[in-house]
Amino acid sequence: MSTENEGVSNRERRDTIMQALTEQDHVSVRELADRFNVSAMTIHRDLDALESIGVLRKVRGGATAQPTALYESSLGFRLAQMPDTKRRIAEQASERVKPGASIALDDSTTTLAMLPFLAEIGQLTIVTYFASVIEEVARLAPDTLQLIVVGGTYSHKYHSFGGVLAEQQLMGLSVDHSFISVSSVNAERGTFHQELDQAALKRTLVHIARDSSLLVDATKFESSALHRVVELSEFQAIYVDDALSPAVIAKLGHGAADLHVVREPGADRRSEGAR
Repeated sequence: MSTENEGVSNRERRDTIMQALTEQDHVSVRELADRFNVSAMTIHRDLDALESIGVLRKVRGGATAQPTALYESSLGFRLAQMPDTKRRIAEQASERVKPGASIALDDSTTTLAMLPFLAEIGQLTIVTYFASVIEEVARLAPDTLQLIVVGGTYSHKYHSFGGVLAEQQLMGLSVDHSFISVSSVNAERGTFHQELDQAALKRTLVHIARDSSLLVDATKFESSALHRVVELSEFQAIYVDDALSPAVIAKLGHGAADLHVVREPGADRRSEGAR
């Protein structure tokens, strides 16, 4: 009879491994097997599964992190990053929405942070492919936020639905607002994501909305990603935090979109380069 710990699911164990790799550069098979009270073979299967989605690289006796992919792949880790900054950006972006509007939200944790503020507005229709948005709407305001869920192929990596089916369903809709975030922003070259399917879904959200907003913190200007989403000129508004360098703020301020620089509490909450 197996003596392995059956109280922890594969998903929970793999999420914990990813979390461990956000805190240290290397994990060993032996340490993980002891930690979870499972066999080394079980840990090897976990590492194989995580390597297949690009979040780590297996090495002799364990694994090392692939930092960029790990950041984007672990929902728990993303939720823990800069929550106060994301909340401030989300709060100010929510001011763009009026009662009765239809809103499309992507699978970013920054747009997820909008939901408490959207729930206060009420009488909204939310379109999404992000399972966490579905869960939050059900928890916060099931009676005042109407939910339209776009289906498709479920991705554990992003806790969302995607693929061709999701993209086709989105293309059949027209919404008042869309709010997205991305993996990387370049003030001259536009917005980017590290995976082609995710980039396509975000691009579609921009194109189906009368008014589209980009919500990004300053760290997104320091990272890189492979696949272009859209040019910055395709957004009607851009929301950033005041940790972004003045030089980049100045470049963004000369663009076509309204630029909103979200400041620390107590600071002047004005928009830079607003049009």
